[in-house]
Amino acid sequence: MTSEAENVVAEVIEEQASSLTVAYKPSVIEANFDALEAHVRKTVEAYDGATYDLTKKENIAEAKHDRGYLNGLKKEIDERRKAVKREYSKPLDIFERRCKQVTAIIDEAADNIKAQLDQAEEERKASAYAKLQEHYEGFAGLLAPVVPYERFHEPQWLNKTFGEVKAYKALEAKVSKLAGDWETLKSQFEGEPFYAEAERELFATLDLGSALTAASKASEEAARIAELKAAMEPEPETAPDPEPAGNWYPSGSTMQEIGNEPVCPAPQCAPAPVPAPATVSSGPATPCVMLIDSATTDQMQAIGRFCGSIGVSGVFKRGTLQQVYERTIR
Repeated sequence: MTSEAENVVAEVIEEQASSLTVAYKPSVIEANFDALEAHVRKTVEAYDGATYDLTKKENIAEAKHDRGYLNGLKKEIDERRKAVKREYSKPLDIFERRCKQVTAIIDEAADNIKAQLDQAEEERKASAYAKLQEHYEGFAGLLAPVVPYERFHEPQWLNKTFGEVKAYKALEAKVSKLAGDWETLKSQFEGEPFYAEAERELFATLDLGSALTAASKASEEAARIAELKAAMEPEPETAPDPEPAGNWYPSGSTMQEIGNEPVCPAPQCAPAPVPAPATVSSGPATPCVMLIDSATTDQMQAIGRFCGSIGVSGVFKRGTLQQVYERTIR
């Protein structure tokens, strides 16, 4: 009997998994909680409601010792709990780590697609923005160079759900409103103080109320600055006391040097000729005041020589009558 050898090839079939299949058994943690609780209650019972006279040093030390003992008992239980948690969580930690490694492969592919979608959306929005800007420059006319389109732009105009036609109408309405507000501002306030501030704010904010508020604030600020300047100006100096203009003496003695020559109020203030000595009547001499509206230095010297020639002595003082009076009574 003849036999024919047959070649057998083993085929390895790899398991294909399209979803995550997990087999696990919930762990059961057993502990002597009942006995432990009974022991803790019995231990703490001795300290329940305990009071300490902490005015004494030895009692303070005893209170600290008791508290440390109770905290140590708690710490022993807590440390054991943490140790069990670490061991219990190890399989879960390994499981989560492997899940994240697999999902990271998916994220890499998904992120590549998202980047392309985001780029396409940005290009679509840029195209829509450019169309709106072009429409604005054609619709706004002379206003376009003054107010750039970005001040009018609203982000929602680029949304697919908003629509191109609706965006054009919203833009036109916003431009028309600004043009109307500008005309209102010019017709009512052009030429007024701080109109420039109001107009500048209108073009910056596209809001007439904000423009009027800016002008009002500028006016208030200017008023405050004016008040500050006025408060910082030095107070007007009081007029100085009249200074002696010189003395005259009997027998026609020469006048002493006098102060600065006053400003002559009228052109007819040339030195007057000295009159000839008049006949002096006899009688008792009394104090007198001579009032001269205005006189130059030469004129006062001439008057002094004349007074001296007739035996009258005294002093000249420059100033107003009020100043001379105040100086005299002090």
